[in-house]
Amino acid sequence: MQITSLLVLAGVLGASAMPSGHAHLHRAAHQQRDLKFYKAEKHFPIPIPSATSSSVAIPSSTTAPAAAATSSAAATQDDDEYIPFCGENKNTKRVTYAQIMYTGNTGTTNGCKWNSNLMTVPKSIADKYNNRMFFTNVANEPYQVVCGNKMGSDGGLNGMFKTPANQQLVFTLAPGQTEVVVADANTQGVCAFAPEEVPTTQNGQFAGNWAEFDFENSSNGGWSGADCSSLVAQAAGMDVPGCQICGHGTCSSILPGGAGTNAYTKGMEALDGIGLNLMADLQITLNISVGFSG
Repeated sequence: MQITSLLVLAGVLGASAMPSGHAHLHRAAHQQRDLKFYKAEKHFPIPIPSATSSSVAIPSSTTAPAAAATSSAAATQDDDEYIPFCGENKNTKRVTYAQIMYTGNTGTTNGCKWNSNLMTVPKSIADKYNNRMFFTNVANEPYQVVCGNKMGSDGGLNGMFKTPANQQLVFTLAPGQTEVVVADANTQGVCAFAPEEVPTTQNGQFAGNWAEFDFENSSNGGWSGADCSSLVAQAAGMDVPGCQICGHGTCSSILPGGAGTNAYTKGMEALDGIGLNLMADLQITLNISVGFSG
């Protein structure tokens, strides 16, 4: 799978199914740097009807939010009880969405806030969720992690831009610390990370290194996927920290500086099917090494 770009997508030109059953749609970086022109190519793990086109809302501002959304319901949890996602029936493990746009679940069902489909939870209840990401800082310095849906709060493909409207999930990992992020079904998104603070490109897009994920894609038979990607940082000539995602017998890795294995690095914008492709009906566990160095 792969969802990164320097800019945002203006239209969908096509999708191709992979042998694993996990389809992808790619948006490539356009040479223009003023956010007025965009180029779309295949990639992102959602099959799109061939005649469908999607317009994208451009972020109205690249100003940092006044206060970052830093945690989740886990902050007030003091026992081993399952924490429901916003809008979810507490007696069920996950929500069923009858009518979901191809952009997937962004947490706004039942009046909930954008990005409520991603949250941190205590390790003691991680096994109660279908889609779990264990972020562990394996470096010797603090790392900031910023997680958001690939589709922004305004419906545009700008969920990983730093704007007041997009309140991403933000937390910091001390060396050796692990944080658990869980995702609701049919969630497509990114967790970007970098030492101390995740930088942004000149257009306001979070850079660093990206851990991309697609959980229980309802338009693709429930398949999931994940990969490490440094395309945004490398396209902008920025530093690339190390990343490794391992799960279910497969890993996707990027070394500091941008050399990768089964991951998206500079020059791979047009490729497809890289990373982890995971069949439906699995309880997904991704172990993500932040600051990976080999």
